[in-house]
Amino acid sequence: MASKFEKAFNKFAQVGTSLNRSVNQVIGKEVFKDIKQIEKPRDFPSLDSYPIYSIPEPEQWPLLTGEDKEFTLEGNTLSISANLDLCIQYREYFKTSAEYYLERFKFKYQNCVNDFDSLVHYFSDLYLEGLMAMIQRAYSLLLPFGIFTADIETFTSRQIDTYKKAIISYETMTGIEEYKNQTAENLGNKVGDTVRMQGGGFGFKGAMKGMAKAEVFNLGMSFLGKYVANQSKMSQEEKAKVFAAFKHEVFYQEVYSDYCNTFLTLVQTLAENGVLDGVTTIISTEADTIVRNLQNPMFPQDKIAPALVKLITSNPFEPIYYNILQQKFGQTEEVKQIISYFVG
Repeated sequence: MASKFEKAFNKFAQVGTSLNRSVNQVIGKEVFKDIKQIEKPRDFPSLDSYPIYSIPEPEQWPLLTGEDKEFTLEGNTLSISANLDLCIQYREYFKTSAEYYLERFKFKYQNCVNDFDSLVHYFSDLYLEGLMAMIQRAYSLLLPFGIFTADIETFTSRQIDTYKKAIISYETMTGIEEYKNQTAENLGNKVGDTVRMQGGGFGFKGAMKGMAKAEVFNLGMSFLGKYVANQSKMSQEEKAKVFAAFKHEVFYQEVYSDYCNTFLTLVQTLAENGVLDGVTTIISTEADTIVRNLQNPMFPQDKIAPALVKLITSNPFEPIYYNILQQKFGQTEEVKQIISYFVG
């Protein structure tokens, strides 16, 4: 229910808008803008009230086994442990499940999100519904590898802190409104607080009269501050423009990427628990330097293969390594086998 202040302000806005439009008609120009009223908090239906996604979730993943493997590149051996081979086998299950949860996300998103405010309201629930299902699947795979002490809260924190493309896009959207509204509030506070009349005068009666005038004046300045803040906040028209420019298809791919990368969170957790010796999903400064140097024409040709083998052995899930591999060696049988196994 609106407060007395909001009712008074909106009545003022209504009368002021009517006067501004009348003046604009008289002078023949749109000089004075409409005064925005204070909007009531918007009610949103629960997600349960929208159509249900009827396609059932993917079945429980099977228990697989891995085996040691070796690949060669220009006489250099690329060794894969049975545990790493097992991880790589599960990667396709991650992709398939991530595709399912993305399709469910898209279905629900397209049913309940139709403007800026509904995107802000529903995103977290829609996104986390699929993400937590993927995290639960990924976390459960720790058990077949003999990891019984890892907790799902830490696993979830690592995932959200590391793989959050969709979260960043969402926060960018909401940040536009938050920044504009906070700036508006700060401006309104400055206007309202800049001038404050102090009560007082000669004698008791003078003091009382002075205090009464000061209270009226200060109330007016507070009202003015609220007016300035409200008029400076993000309008529905501005929200509509931002929403219209939002690239939903790109957003969907970011959601898929986040879901799929629960696989990398699994790999890193296994590595840190000693299951994948020498493997990491983190690009070190040394590895980044080697990648830059590999693209330098002065890099010794006979050292390229050993350098790439070292990089892939350490971090077999970094796409740029395979791009460089194909650039340097083309489509040889050795390259095809490595790409087929690691990239798919």
